[in-house]
Amino acid sequence: MKILLPFFIVLFISFGCKNQIKDKTQKPLEVKTFIGEEGETVILGFVNRANLHTQEFMAWFQPTYNSQSIPDGWSEDHISHSKDLTFKLFLGTWCGDTQRELGPMFKILDALEVRNDQIEMYSLSEYKDSPEGYEKEYDILNIPTLIFIENGEEINRIVEFPVINLLDDFSKILKKQPYKNAYSDF
Repeated sequence: MKILLPFFIVLFISFGCKNQIKDKTQKPLEVKTFIGEEGETVILGFVNRANLHTQEFMAWFQPTYNSQSIPDGWSEDHISHSKDLTFKLFLGTWCGDTQRELGPMFKILDALEVRNDQIEMYSLSEYKDSPEGYEKEYDILNIPTLIFIENGEEINRIVEFPVINLLDDFSKILKKQPYKNAYSDF
């Protein structure tokens, strides 16, 4: 029994912590970082989940990730709608809206079994811009913005906050039901 206990502890830790980063081999991308106007770390450029796996970012990411619940059967009902999609996610590590919505967005993406290579993430400055201007190509004015893409074409997006709630918004977009993001009429 004493020999098996360490084995079960390692097994529990291995499977119990999978929600933080799905692909443990993913290496952080090289990014520019600086301290923003309010003292928060700002990441600028293309990022991946490994870039967010720091004590500072996990302090806000993990609690919001854990707060998002996924009802029984929801994933099974939506996985087939998401398997061929890719996603572009614009965020700001300094932004309160990003800090509130990013964890729940990833909890849903994880429930949909979306792979890291299906998600392209880009972190913007406090002015919602970047040296490369990548955000201009996608008309990004508010963050976070999660763009759903099928066959290279945008099918819809969630902008800054959900209209109903994230699960319902995801569901409408994935099932191609009528959906307008919070800023679509501006």
